[in-house]
Amino acid sequence: MNLSRRDLLAGGVAGLGMLGVSALTGCSTSTDPKADQSDGGAGKLVLWIWPEGFDKATLASVSKAQPSHRIRQDVIGGDFKQKLTTTFTASSGLPDITGVKGEDIAFFRDHAEYFTDLNTLGAKDIKSEYLDWKWGQATTADGKQLGIPSDVGPTALFYRADILEQAGLPSEPDKVAAQMTTWDTFIEFGTKLLAAKRKTYLVRNSTGLFGTVWPQSGKGFIDEDKTYIGDQDHVRNAWDIAIKAFKAGIVATIHSNTSDSAAAVSEGRLPADFGASWHLADLMVDAPQTKGKWRVCAHPGPAINQGGSFLSVPAGVPDPKASFIAIRELLSVKSQVHEYVHNGNFPASPKAYDDAKVCGPVEFLGGQHAAEVFGAAAKSVRPVYEDPNSDAVSAPFSAQLEQVESSGKDAETAWQDAVAESKRIAKQLHITVK
Repeated sequence: MNLSRRDLLAGGVAGLGMLGVSALTGCSTSTDPKADQSDGGAGKLVLWIWPEGFDKATLASVSKAQPSHRIRQDVIGGDFKQKLTTTFTASSGLPDITGVKGEDIAFFRDHAEYFTDLNTLGAKDIKSEYLDWKWGQATTADGKQLGIPSDVGPTALFYRADILEQAGLPSEPDKVAAQMTTWDTFIEFGTKLLAAKRKTYLVRNSTGLFGTVWPQSGKGFIDEDKTYIGDQDHVRNAWDIAIKAFKAGIVATIHSNTSDSAAAVSEGRLPADFGASWHLADLMVDAPQTKGKWRVCAHPGPAINQGGSFLSVPAGVPDPKASFIAIRELLSVKSQVHEYVHNGNFPASPKAYDDAKVCGPVEFLGGQHAAEVFGAAAKSVRPVYEDPNSDAVSAPFSAQLEQVESSGKDAETAWQDAVAESKRIAKQLHITVK
């Protein structure tokens, strides 16, 4: 995909700021890595980041805070986690600052020796500026702070207001949210939509619904004691809700990130979808002609988080204090607001949510002040312990739900098979299974 967030912004989409750090990949940064060579001998701090990175104005804030240093942003393509891990293992060539993706922080918490404990540099003094649950993702069991949050991905329900109007259903965000305060009423809403407009679905696929519901419990598939809990009620409840929605006929059974999915969105057959703030980019790419027809509202239950990253200081860098000062500037409230406008990273600091540049209207969403929805969602996220092996252990549930959809497999048999396979994988990974 050659279209970047910056291309979308350049297209004049006012108030865009709904794209996350991983919404579109393969894009180049606008930062000139040689920009620090005219500094008259100022010290250089090297930052590793994935494509998109920070805007030049944000990078420039570092030298304003400490004139003796400038920052060079090195964009690392490919498997960022693997390249970072390899460099840590080699103990050479480390950057002064590195980004850590949200999906990788659980892995790196088990390798805390790779990082400087930011509490030793003053991280505790700025903790109150960030969302507690996001801060906690980078905190080890013994209290070390491995990273400072750069952005978050709180979820909500995107929907087509015009399609709901055609179906005779409420279409204003507050009224839509009021119609689906529980998953049961959400399913009822979906059946009304389907009855009014054939082959028009509220849910893309069962796996997506399942993956939205179970994190709302505040528990996952492995607990802090490395014990398997994937067969407990919180997972079964999410499974039952996904199956109920499927049996009600409101699930389109379309795989995400496919041409069929894009066509369904563009044609209005899939006029709703769960997503983090960055999901707007997908809608803009899949259905640009629907600009102004979409809205966003709270989905049933608390929001969950999808995405959002950190900046960290590798252990052993020459001047960790200078690295931390740079991070404070790169992730200050002012910088988070700028990055929201620049590339759509939703701020990890609630102090940014009332800024006019964040809470302004979004043209693609019909001028809705969507940050109000995502700001409230960010504050409602329940912390979930993330284990490095969680994805592997949870994968059988998604696979079995797909069999229920594609081949009509009995839902109870599928559940039993998912649990059995999940436990088998957990044992292989040395997770305690009772």
